[in-house]
Amino acid sequence: MYQWAVGSGIRKADRANIFLKDVDIALEGTFDVQLKNGSTVQVRPAYDFLKQHLNEKYTPEKQQPITGVHPDVIRTIARKCATKRTNIMLGYNACKFYHGDLMERAQALLLAVTGNWGKKGTGIRCWASGMHDGAFIAVNKPGPGAANTEIVLSGRDAAIAAFKQMDPTATTEIAVKRMGQMSEKLQRSPGGLGGMLSGGDDGESSAHPNASTSSPPAFWWYWQANYQERWNTPGWGDDSLPRSFDEYFNEAISKGWWEGMDHPRPEDPPRVLIECGGNMLRRTRGGKKALLNTLWPKLDLIVSIDFRISQTGLFSDYVLPAAQHYEKIGFHIPTPHLLNLTFSDKAAEPAGEARNEWQIYHAIFEKIAERASERGLTAYKDTKGMTRRYAALPGAYSMKGFLLDEERLADEQIRDSALAGTLPMGTSLRTLREKGHVRFIDWGLSPMALAQASPIKPNETHVPFRDNTERGTPFPTYARRAQFYIDHEWFLEAHEELPTYKPNPNMGGDYPIGMTSGHNRWSIHTMNQANWVILGTHRGEPDVVVNTDDAADRGVKDGDLIRIWNDVSQFKSRARVAPNVKRGQLISYNGWAGFQYPEWSGANEIEPGMVKWIGFAGGYGHLSHLGAEWQPVPAERWTRCDFEKAEVD
Repeated sequence: MYQWAVGSGIRKADRANIFLKDVDIALEGTFDVQLKNGSTVQVRPAYDFLKQHLNEKYTPEKQQPITGVHPDVIRTIARKCATKRTNIMLGYNACKFYHGDLMERAQALLLAVTGNWGKKGTGIRCWASGMHDGAFIAVNKPGPGAANTEIVLSGRDAAIAAFKQMDPTATTEIAVKRMGQMSEKLQRSPGGLGGMLSGGDDGESSAHPNASTSSPPAFWWYWQANYQERWNTPGWGDDSLPRSFDEYFNEAISKGWWEGMDHPRPEDPPRVLIECGGNMLRRTRGGKKALLNTLWPKLDLIVSIDFRISQTGLFSDYVLPAAQHYEKIGFHIPTPHLLNLTFSDKAAEPAGEARNEWQIYHAIFEKIAERASERGLTAYKDTKGMTRRYAALPGAYSMKGFLLDEERLADEQIRDSALAGTLPMGTSLRTLREKGHVRFIDWGLSPMALAQASPIKPNETHVPFRDNTERGTPFPTYARRAQFYIDHEWFLEAHEELPTYKPNPNMGGDYPIGMTSGHNRWSIHTMNQANWVILGTHRGEPDVVVNTDDAADRGVKDGDLIRIWNDVSQFKSRARVAPNVKRGQLISYNGWAGFQYPEWSGANEIEPGMVKWIGFAGGYGHLSHLGAEWQPVPAERWTRCDFEKAEVD
């Protein structure tokens, strides 16, 4: 928040621009500052704390006992980074470790102090989506057509302008992020602020059924699936902290840091689960072991919408057949890696009774309205207290049938992105169908896209944070800078105010093997795993990769069926013995379906799904909670386990 200017002393940092403008500020030293109450305190620049932190704990020699990497290798890597041409493709790996936030903060810090931000060939980046704002505007506006799009665009522009009037130093990125935190109503769509302006001419039921709410899954698992027992197990989490998991969790709730997002609460258990676009029993840490005996008994109805019978579908009351990817019009997920909206056309009609998701949900709304009429029911109040009429639901959902035609829907989404300024004007379904893809020309208002903070230029590769390094645009942090020192009381208590090293906790128990995961070449995700062509590219059944010495110690040979277990559960799989796996490590690659394993139990059954305790931190800064920028995420990597040769049933 403050800087020490050499020769003139302390000054407030410019919150509207991060450039120093030829002011020489101190990076090291100790200075006396008089507070408003007249007392005097000593202050030091954050860089001074960082330098002390590194020198005390992480010189090349001091890190070797932790990493096993020779100091000369560390120095070589450091000198290569200092050439200012280092780029880290972070992917979605580090964040899945318990202390993944510390890993990512450390990598970002490395690039920052070596000048590897905001220039070609530099930076740190991860998976992000956005830019196709029309995909969300089209389904949340009052009706079809450009005039209704302008209503949404004008409304969100006015909201952002009003926020900037309250804080003239805020950028559009900051305004969108903060407004999303301040009001749950503004979190209704990834496309920005359009959800609050949806609806039609249906009286009380003017709010669009698409305008939903969201909450971090951690609250679901804690209150509805008894994960609190796992998260409070000594040794499975960060036992270096002075308090238990529940003490942190309850403090976060009592202080209102997650108000409006901490549902469904214990007193309001869910009754119906509709799984669409996911596979809960396979993807949830703990899988069947975690959910079938906890969440499932609370549910009156479980529906799976899928083009196949997935692991979740096997335990559902109904499986509604959905159109496959090439049986409907679609778009590849737009990311900054490509900067293109890529079109996927419909190649075949859906098989059998399969429908696309819009048609399925519309049919559900129609049936709800029909049954309500039969029972003499006219209206109900939703979770926000809004009155909705049953008879109006199908029309409100589909814009009176307009959205049920996938050609019209896709065209409307593309045209709305053009009106929002993220695609060239004149782009339509017809032009996209001719070319196959079109390059984005602006980031739009998706927070993940705005976080790139760089200009989009024709025929140029993308580098994040150029706005910050070239224009001095502030970051959307508490300090408005690339903030590596976090003085939240929980972080100070955990000694994580700066990036630091902490070992992975013994998630799952005190066992000698750490199980990790990753995407494989032959399926990436489960939906491709049962494909006959794909099955011919590998051994055809689930396997885990184990170290040669670890296998020999247990009398395990390549191809043996082995049992992998910990305090949570167990599963059986074939062993793939390989010398390129670290001793003490076992790799179970992502994508195997639970029903492909003996006893229908896969690798996720032994994952306890620990969340980092201080991930529930909030109340940091001048506005509310950390919200969507900071969410507790269940850890996956380095689950503790052991394995042995199994009897073949």
